[in-house]
Amino acid sequence: MSKYNKLRIEWDCRRGMLELDNVIMPFYQQHFESLTEQQKQAFIRLLACSDLELFSWLFKGSEPQDLELRTMITHIQNTLK
Repeated sequence: MSKYNKLRIEWDCRRGMLELDNVIMPFYQQHFESLTEQQKQAFIRLLACSDLELFSWLFKGSEPQDLELRTMITHIQNTLK
């Protein structure tokens, strides 16, 4: 049995902004299983952040202070390229 509640994560991937929905859910579906345990934990913590924070980090060039979240944002952005 998986350590992660995939239905819960999938629900948390649904955001209030279309731009985020077009990035977060596809990233989860395509890349979550291949992440390391540390990256999975960072992604789950990232989902607890507000839509405004996520939008700012992913699209506006802002960076979270937390190094693990910053690294996960960079990883997500690199998959968009």
